[in-house]
Amino acid sequence: AVTIPPQKWLVQKIGGNRVTCHVLITAQNDPHTFMGTDSDAATLARCQVLFTIGLPIERSPWCQAILRSRKLAVVSLAEAGGGSGTVKEHRLDQQSTAENGIHEDHQSVEEHAHDHGDGGHGWLSPRLLIKYAERVAETLSQIDPSGAAEYQQNLARTRKELSELDLELSQKLKPLRGLTFFVFHPAWECFSEDYGLVQQAVETQGKQPSDREMTELQRKARQTPLKVILVQPQFSSQAAEAIADVAGLRVVSVDPLTEDIPTELRRVADVLVSVYRETIGKQENEMRSSD
Repeated sequence: AVTIPPQKWLVQKIGGNRVTCHVLITAQNDPHTFMGTDSDAATLARCQVLFTIGLPIERSPWCQAILRSRKLAVVSLAEAGGGSGTVKEHRLDQQSTAENGIHEDHQSVEEHAHDHGDGGHGWLSPRLLIKYAERVAETLSQIDPSGAAEYQQNLARTRKELSELDLELSQKLKPLRGLTFFVFHPAWECFSEDYGLVQQAVETQGKQPSDREMTELQRKARQTPLKVILVQPQFSSQAAEAIADVAGLRVVSVDPLTEDIPTELRRVADVLVSVYRETIGKQENEMRSSD
């Protein structure tokens, strides 16, 4: 099992036909407010391993009750990324894995709980996805030793694919380094850090901006060459649209919870490059007109 669809893409890449992957939170749901159903609980209880990513649902009483009642390995991909906002969950112990397939320490999830707004969303970074892939391959190899060679082969292919994606995005976004782009929900911090961009979020810690903050955001939006604001289907975008109307930004819906995350990362990069070129083109036309 995984928490969100982008993790499923990764697990299926590594596991192939040897694994069946259940997604806890679909792309249509807000992962910060999601509440699991009895059906979700039943499915999760049948799984051998849960790959977590640092979302609040993973430390909810509902999820914790299931984890305590079942022999379920829980492995943190966020911890594998080594970011500042990681959740340290259960580690697979070599000896107990050999004997029981599971080593559990459920209390550690709550002890190391964190605010998802700090250092999360690592699945939007190809570089962190490579680290996550390595953790997935290691875990599946321990649970299913007969498939270890296949998992390592799949890991090599996935690492190559993600490295090529990282290089592609680096080259594409190089002219935009240092520029600010607007988003409604602050999901793109890891993506921004990888490629030298600055994310300006409208929402902070789940709260809409105050009137004074709204005025300041509108001022910043007028100044940025990246005339776009990224919204996502899981959240209302009224505040984002208000800023866009005042500052002349294009509102573009993107989905950081889609399963095919490499395609979405390419799409976001293309959107940023497109609006940048439009802005530069308009500035050049205005300069020629003034001459």
